Amino acid sequence: MKENSKLDYPFSKRPADGQTLKVAPNIYWLRMPLPIALNHINLWLLEGDEGWTIVDSGMATEESKTVWKNIFTNVFKTKPLEKIVITHMHLDHSGLAGWLTNEWDIEPYFTKKEFNETLKISKGMNPEQQKITLDYYKKCGYDEESQQHFIERIGYRKTLVTNLKSNFQELKDQQTPQLSDGIWKIILAEGHSPAHACLYSEQKNVFICGDVLLPRITPNVSVNPAHPDSNPLRDWLESLEKIKQSIPDNTLVLPSHGYPFEGAHIRIETLVSNHQEKLKKIYEYIDQPKTVSEFFPLLFQSKINKHNLLLAVGETMSHLNYLVAEGKIIKSIDNHGLYLFSRS
Repeated sequence: MKENSKLDYPFSKRPADGQTLKVAPNIYWLRMPLPIALNHINLWLLEGDEGWTIVDSGMATEESKTVWKNIFTNVFKTKPLEKIVITHMHLDHSGLAGWLTNEWDIEPYFTKKEFNETLKISKGMNPEQQKITLDYYKKCGYDEESQQHFIERIGYRKTLVTNLKSNFQELKDQQTPQLSDGIWKIILAEGHSPAHACLYSEQKNVFICGDVLLPRITPNVSVNPAHPDSNPLRDWLESLEKIKQSIPDNTLVLPSHGYPFEGAHIRIETLVSNHQEKLKKIYEYIDQPKTVSEFFPLLFQSKINKHNLLLAVGETMSHLNYLVAEGKIIKSIDNHGLYLFSRS
């Protein structure tokens, strides 16, 4: 999606990887490199009189650890790291939470669902979980090569997160924790992940949104194989409306990817409109029963291969499940064991 010209971007330059840039009173932008196509994540440092809070950790790579060690030496040299807030389970956000909490002997702040999911990732899938997941992807059209690639990916994913201890500080919706620089309100958002924590400072009019509200791209919203009939797209769209009702349009939004921006309301309206249009196209496309992969040409411009199949299936299923929940289409299983979608 092209960058929305109606958004206001207060910062024309970003910090270099591993460097910080002040974006609001006592709030600093740290850009952390990632070894994936989405090549960076924005982390946020909150400075107080006695110490620092960090929001999200980066992925568990040696490069990320080196960046953090430089931050320890050059930024935290006079005041310690006090608190670590993890917005959600995805590895670019939670990967180094265990390592950081061990380095500073503190407990991380998570929502309960996100903490439990992060623990699961660090331990790897057990045979039963792997069977449930592979059965789901087979129904979505995975061939033997894609199944093998998925199994290899499970093992690799485990290497990108450090082990967490069992103790954590639980974040809850509408809670107002005292972080290093002041009081923030927790706004939970579902859909992109089970219970994503966003943070809003009314005093500073700053919103740390994680992956829920991005300025240029749409966050991935996928069906969890463990819950094949779930409706994460509805959850995400409802969360966007909740955010729209919770923060002013001129709030400075600090996203995990892309540049900080103002214009949250127009961005939310654009995202909702785009997805409603996509749902309409999908419904009109179902002139006869179709499998999951038959929707790929409609939804994606790039060629789908084993590397991007996981995201493509997740996005496609989230839209199809939304239409099923609305009663507009029916999901069944064909003679080959594949999901089949037809109009009601």
